[in-house]
Amino acid sequence: MNLSHLESVLYFDKVTVKGISDISLSDRSCAFRSDFVPILHFGSEVTIVTKISGIPFLKVTGSVYLSSKRFMRVQPITLALYKNAERLCEVPVRVAATKTSKGLLSGRKRAECTIVACSAKTMVLTGDIFPERGDGTIDLAVCDPIFFGETTIRLKYSGDGMFFGKSQKKARYVYKIVKIEKRNYSEYMRFIRACTIERLAKSLK
Repeated sequence: MNLSHLESVLYFDKVTVKGISDISLSDRSCAFRSDFVPILHFGSEVTIVTKISGIPFLKVTGSVYLSSKRFMRVQPITLALYKNAERLCEVPVRVAATKTSKGLLSGRKRAECTIVACSAKTMVLTGDIFPERGDGTIDLAVCDPIFFGETTIRLKYSGDGMFFGKSQKKARYVYKIVKIEKRNYSEYMRFIRACTIERLAKSLK
């Protein structure tokens, strides 16, 4: 999760300042930079709202540790994920799935694969996946822990692939989600949100 160079707004009392933030989960700190930063006393409580593409992402609260005219370090920090912020996240997972695709010379083919990352619009798959052999559009059957019951979604290869080692089965391919029922999509987004919150909580321990 990249938490560097985030568009941010610093709030203290009636003061509001726009700037850029870098969050370090390992240090439980947030570095805020701007052309002008109010110089505050050590221990002053501030709030920083980070955004991605103008959409509120994380709410950072904590105590001022360092303060100068262009830089402020807040430490330790607590984080809260804004509503719908999960639409901005990609989370690493390891979820078994079954793909169904149309073969070049045969009918429908089924094969096992694994979802290794997912976001609001894409899934990254590995395993028996060969987009260059006709797996451009696939139906993917997935169940726990993403969905409450077995759910089929339609994916289309985005043209992005990453190879690891000599075996093509270790390659990772990015697929776009092109068809999913509204109810199932709500379950999917709840899963991504829960994973994001869990990752943040573990990193802040």
